[in-house]
Amino acid sequence: VKNNNEDTLIAPADAGLYELRYMQSKGSRTLGSLPIEVVAAETSVSAPEQVTTGASFKVAWTSSIHPEDYITIVPAGADEGTYTRYLRVKAENEGSLVAPAETGLYEVRYVLREGARTLASAPIEVMSAEVGIAGPTIVRAETPIRITWSASIHPDDYITIVPAGADEGTYTQYVRVSEKQQADLKAPKETGLYEIRYVLREGARTLASYGLEVIDADGALDEGAGLDVPQQADANATITVSWTGGTESKDQRIALARADQADFSWISAYPAGDKKTLDIKMPAEAGDYEIRFLDVSARKLLGRAIVKVK
Repeated sequence: VKNNNEDTLIAPADAGLYELRYMQSKGSRTLGSLPIEVVAAETSVSAPEQVTTGASFKVAWTSSIHPEDYITIVPAGADEGTYTRYLRVKAENEGSLVAPAETGLYEVRYVLREGARTLASAPIEVMSAEVGIAGPTIVRAETPIRITWSASIHPDDYITIVPAGADEGTYTQYVRVSEKQQADLKAPKETGLYEIRYVLREGARTLASYGLEVIDADGALDEGAGLDVPQQADANATITVSWTGGTESKDQRIALARADQADFSWISAYPAGDKKTLDIKMPAEAGDYEIRFLDVSARKLLGRAIVKVK
């Protein structure tokens, strides 16, 4: 009581008849009491019927009983007092949670701080999220890699590059997906087989991946065709490009692109004619560029070679 004449208590979690008592410090003797009835609190909680793994979703409740009560998501039928991720209700009536990494049936619960008792709940099904991921399958060591993905499940999910077959949860360099659908990573220095992975923030679970081979920094990237290209050129200079091989496609092109551009974007592109040779003017800006032999119809990169513009 200190030197005060009033203060607050928290009602018990169970309804029933109680007493408020003024207790003497010495001897714990009751000096005064007052009967009080605790009645059941009423609130309800709502959530989507279905969400995808690792996704953020909205929840709402009709009233906040105590600001330190909380909303949590747990497996359906979990024992009383179980919780995973949670948010305090404070004085609000809505907020957001992150769905678990594992699919299945769950409950969103409004839990009293006092006694950790569930006051209200709503069923929710966590469905498997689907994401596609793509990028080059063969790259030179320590070169930029442009990665694209079909959807961002949660902004804190990330794209990482790891050795092929690495344990779940392994990561090296990474980039958060945010609200984007593409980003750049740098190929490892060591050659070998790797994986590019889309990893859920929740549970560090790999949602999508594809294989990547890293070859020597001077290795050839030709695939079904051979390109003969000067290794360097002056700015604005014209170089002669020649090639062998190709496909039966009627839409094959020789393209000039920045080394960090996606495979099927370019600065300029020209039909690959029967002469197997072509003159191309280099950009005015110094840097690393690529000459690419593309089968546009089949979306296949037949060959590429680096040209350093000085």
